[in-house]
Amino acid sequence: MPAFRQQPVDVVLDVRSKMEFFLGGLPGAQNIPVDQLPEALEARSDIPKNAKILVYCAAGARSAQAAAALKRAGYTGVVDGGGMSAAYAEYQPD
Repeated sequence: MPAFRQQPVDVVLDVRSKMEFFLGGLPGAQNIPVDQLPEALEARSDIPKNAKILVYCAAGARSAQAAAALKRAGYTGVVDGGGMSAAYAEYQPD
């Protein structure tokens, strides 16, 4: 199970564009662009509302936007990892 700041996470979400994700991301991350949240996540039955979800982007603005949108949608375990380089420094893949 991956971890962020030594806390386990169930899902790692890269909320950058598909093209940015194609160029590289955190190991094990799934890509759902911020403008598709939370609808895309709610359509997935494998991610419950209480899942520990780490969100990150390129510099931190979109991850903050995504974290706020997910919290408003009822997701209780959302962690904003900020920009990719900051998140990478505290991320431990499986």
